[in-house]
Amino acid sequence: MALYDSYKTAEAVAEGFRYFREPLQEYNTEITRLVAQLYSISVSLKGLEDLTRHRAYHHNLPAIQPDLELLRASLKYTLEDVLDFFDDLENRRGDSSGVYKQIWVELCSHFVAESQESLSTRLAKYNSFLGDLNRIMKGEYPDTRLMSSLRSNIKGLLVHQDSRLAPRLGSLSLSSPSSSSSSSSSNADPGSPASDRRPRSRRSYERARPAHSSPQSPISTSSGTFSDIPPSVPDAPDSPTTSTTATSQSVDSTSASDHWARRVFLDEHPKTAIPFVGESSKCLGELREGVNVKAWLHSQGFEELFELAFNGDETDLRVSFYLRDDDNRVRIVCKSRRSRSSDYFCLPLNLLEIVRVGSCLQICRRRRGGSELVLWANLKFGTIEHMVIFFCTFLALRSQDSGRPVERIRDYELDEEEELFGGQIVDDDFLHALRVYRDNVSGAVRLQASVHKGEMKRMPVWTAFITRSIKSRGWIRRLNPKTVVLRDLHRVIFTFPNYNPPMTPKGEHILMFKNRSDAQGFMDTIAELS
Repeated sequence: MALYDSYKTAEAVAEGFRYFREPLQEYNTEITRLVAQLYSISVSLKGLEDLTRHRAYHHNLPAIQPDLELLRASLKYTLEDVLDFFDDLENRRGDSSGVYKQIWVELCSHFVAESQESLSTRLAKYNSFLGDLNRIMKGEYPDTRLMSSLRSNIKGLLVHQDSRLAPRLGSLSLSSPSSSSSSSSSNADPGSPASDRRPRSRRSYERARPAHSSPQSPISTSSGTFSDIPPSVPDAPDSPTTSTTATSQSVDSTSASDHWARRVFLDEHPKTAIPFVGESSKCLGELREGVNVKAWLHSQGFEELFELAFNGDETDLRVSFYLRDDDNRVRIVCKSRRSRSSDYFCLPLNLLEIVRVGSCLQICRRRRGGSELVLWANLKFGTIEHMVIFFCTFLALRSQDSGRPVERIRDYELDEEEELFGGQIVDDDFLHALRVYRDNVSGAVRLQASVHKGEMKRMPVWTAFITRSIKSRGWIRRLNPKTVVLRDLHRVIFTFPNYNPPMTPKGEHILMFKNRSDAQGFMDTIAELS
């Protein structure tokens, strides 16, 4: 049970409120109360994390887990809302105390409008509910009537909070999207629930995106809208492809030819089958006749990174990713074969989100300000490893776009995967988040390191499948209180060539945790899995 992100965010929000006290002396009592409540929430979450790792109490975790996840989900929305208001401080003009007062009044009004109660009252309920969960973990008995009332209140709040974001599965349409299915960047509906959430200001990130060598954005991306298919260009012959699952073609650009994405599908990986559930592979983008997509992409400076074939169920769909070196812009191309010709569909990656449904990954466009997802392509996979690698590649390529980067990533986790552990590691001199995931369908277990902070937060850096390794004697050992060594680890790396994961002279893989508790938690998680 990884609660680190939850209690650290609560502490960050508490620290942010401290800055309000000086310019808003008249609200000092209310602000101090919020700070105390947030630190109390953090302490309770830390206490729960300690109890879940304690042998005497760990067996009580299943009794509280549904309630704990309920609280964490609602708390996350609440804290992110507050952080959004904090970010607005940087964008407002005027007298400092006036800006703080304006933000404070808007913040208070937001929470009253959302749940007919103040932020302080909401935090008090979170604290009370956490107290009950701590008592259950210790084998004590809480006030069941009060706890039931709190649970019902938080559930109702979470339903409202969820309604502001895209309903991931319920809104997926299997019909071909019309021209009105525009992206959130071009046609945000000011009346939609999603528009209530303010986009956060861009901040520095710890692992920099590659520099954009062109001082101006290219014509094809300068406007606020994108079409499914680029403008018509003269015909050009199709590039040759092979019948292998993953193919790549030689290109003139050194960066494209050496790109990490060319390697990830060509390497050998374990193969854990998953049941075929869902639609066949297909693309539902809008088709425009008389357009040679590949020729247009080459004219705009794009080169193919790789191509994947999705065959079966009487379908022959090929999916390619195209990269432009000067700004790391990536477009995805779907090629659907017909009897004598092929249909091509093309979109920029940063207009799309990706969702798992059964054995499929569904690539979707946002509509109505991001409150609805419309299916653009459905890709069916036979193994969990192939699905995970495609998913991580998609997220990483989209995050590394330096021309129009995606902020506030919402699809960073794969449905049907359960996070068993989360902690921080120092990885090639960067602070990364390390997580252990187990797929509930196949049982496959993997590690994933992701960027921990900044604009590229949650971007996958590497993943490694460890289902078989965790059963091997001597595979894992503790080198010192903060360092764990793994005898064998096949990392699939989703970042640039200058990344060098730490290793011992014997070729063992080093995980350097930021603190002892994370190292111990990781060891305990692997022990439970083995």
